[in-house]
Amino acid sequence: MAPSKKTKSKGNSVESTQSPSKYPACIRPIPPSSVAISIHAKPGSKLAAITDMSDDALGVQIDAPPKDGEANAALIDFISSVIGVKRRQVSLGSGSKSRDKVVIIEEVTLQTVFDALNRALLNQ
Repeated sequence: MAPSKKTKSKGNSVESTQSPSKYPACIRPIPPSSVAISIHAKPGSKLAAITDMSDDALGVQIDAPPKDGEANAALIDFISSVIGVKRRQVSLGSGSKSRDKVVIIEEVTLQTVFDALNRALLNQ
């Protein structure tokens, strides 16, 4: 007969030491002073708007067709106007040919981005 295994209860000390973040996971800081936003773009809409904000991605409708980079340019223009920064501070980090994109905003705080996106989402 095999000896019985002794089990130890493992406490998850990592969970207890981390405080829950007040920001969704789709918005994250990039040191020293940039913020990355995971976006699920929906091109070809009648108007540009933020549809939802979840931990996975920020849903954004784009009023441009998804061809020749028109939707990407419209997305950058829309995000810069919503957040209130210059267009040159906003760039496409990844996803130029995909609906799932990462947009980088330079020289801005995480709180500023979250407040601006939340305000735009509530004003829809």
